[in-house]
Amino acid sequence: MSKRLYNIFFHTHTVSGIVISVALYVIFLCGAFALFKDEIEVWERGVPINREKITNLDYDQLISLLKEKEHGLFTRDIHITLPQASQLASIRITASKDTLAPKEAKKRRFMYLDTDTFEISSYYQKYSLGNFLYRLHFFSQIPRIGLYLSGSVAFFFLFAIITGVIVHWKKMISNFYLFRPKSKLKTIWSDAHTVLGMIGLPFQFMYAVTSCFLGLSVFVLLPANYIYNNNKQKLAEDLRPKAKTYPLEQKSDSTYIVNPIIKEVTATWDDFAPTEVYIKNYGATNMIVQVEGLLNPKNKLLGSGRVTYNVPKQQVTSTKNPYQNDYHQDVEFVIRHLHFGDYGGMPLKIIYAILALITCFVIITGVLIWIESRNKKNSTTKQQLYTINVGHIYMAICLSLFPVIAFSFVLARLLPPDLGERRLNVYYTVFFSLWAIVFLFFRYKRDNFFTNKFSFLIGGVIGLIIPIVNGVSSGNWIWKAYLNKEYEILIVDLFWILLSMASLFIVAKSKRKRPKNKYYELKKIRKHELSQERESRRQKKLKYN
Repeated sequence: MSKRLYNIFFHTHTVSGIVISVALYVIFLCGAFALFKDEIEVWERGVPINREKITNLDYDQLISLLKEKEHGLFTRDIHITLPQASQLASIRITASKDTLAPKEAKKRRFMYLDTDTFEISSYYQKYSLGNFLYRLHFFSQIPRIGLYLSGSVAFFFLFAIITGVIVHWKKMISNFYLFRPKSKLKTIWSDAHTVLGMIGLPFQFMYAVTSCFLGLSVFVLLPANYIYNNNKQKLAEDLRPKAKTYPLEQKSDSTYIVNPIIKEVTATWDDFAPTEVYIKNYGATNMIVQVEGLLNPKNKLLGSGRVTYNVPKQQVTSTKNPYQNDYHQDVEFVIRHLHFGDYGGMPLKIIYAILALITCFVIITGVLIWIESRNKKNSTTKQQLYTINVGHIYMAICLSLFPVIAFSFVLARLLPPDLGERRLNVYYTVFFSLWAIVFLFFRYKRDNFFTNKFSFLIGGVIGLIIPIVNGVSSGNWIWKAYLNKEYEILIVDLFWILLSMASLFIVAKSKRKRPKNKYYELKKIRKHELSQERESRRQKKLKYN
């Protein structure tokens, strides 16, 4: 590779990485916790999961309950998503297709069903910290453009990965075994950046690709729209058969029972477990029950199956055998499961979380390398101050997030369970207000070493308090959770203990390389330069006059 081409790739890698560094850090740090979204929800509620109630869910009782809560179910579609590591099943109800339906029936609804108590709650009543962090990791809090923004960040992240591999290609293997902790700062950060970047390279590449697909799917499907002559309905039905809709027919005089259908479908294949149930055109003469599910991942990784059942005719209209793969339908399935890491159980989630935290370190070291590389004698004082200021802002935003998340877990455990819909407002207000306060404190402290050390110290101390607060408030001490096999609650406490111990270890090993903060020295020099410039302009003006 020519020197010119190398410089082009090097600078594009640097610029693309710096531009997205803060957003990417938030995505990966929150994403590490979002992997345990359901476990955090169970931990927050303090109630263990009753698996038997989920497996043997009474769908007919649920429909009767919905009839009492809703203003008519006729012709409406009911989508039930069964929980994987939680007790709450999500229920989506579409607007009625009947033109004579009451006004309330023409509104879409979303709610949660507690499969243990059969209590129905609104979205906000069961809002959890796990859900908050999950949504923050793709910027859902930013209206309309949040998802597209996270998808754009993923695209530039993919670009940064590819250019980074090109830049480091020749020395990638040799530099992997090279670490010089006693060298200058830039060398230390470069070695750590290269080594950890290479360890997490497959993971990061996979996440960049899957995130682009999920965040920018509207652009991914543009070529497909062209192939389908812009027939979006046909495209949606081919890629997602569950999106298929059926025309409205007349109301049936019969009352249909769903439970036997679910049991019959579940027994179609061995080790087949339903994950989603669709009831379409409820109460009509063309009422459809569609069951989607998965095989045990130990038997088959891509084992997604589906049965569509016409209830009035009592016959199966279509089937997707989970033992046979379908390219159109399994592409999105593979991408989603690769992204969420829910196909390998808890061990895979833990590996994903560790790699996500490693990626956060790679991002931080990338910023530090950028700061150190511009800390040159031939740079002007103005340029050096600009770089240092940007570094202070970036580091303050990123590193302040860790203690804020830790404090949010303590808050989540101390909030009363009957807070209801106000819980979401509390999370938003406390989380973002505290993040802003901690950011401003670190920002105007103007010391990256201080920011790094005290963010890990505060986060580590609060993190060790989290299992204690959980034990005192709910009685779910670590040893009790282990003995009672309440692993969803146990994993959250253990995760925080290990993460806090790692944070405090970093604090103990942190030593300031420079004896003083260079910022204030440069500030004095710059102030003197500005006074000289003003004096020079004044002298020129006097001479001109």
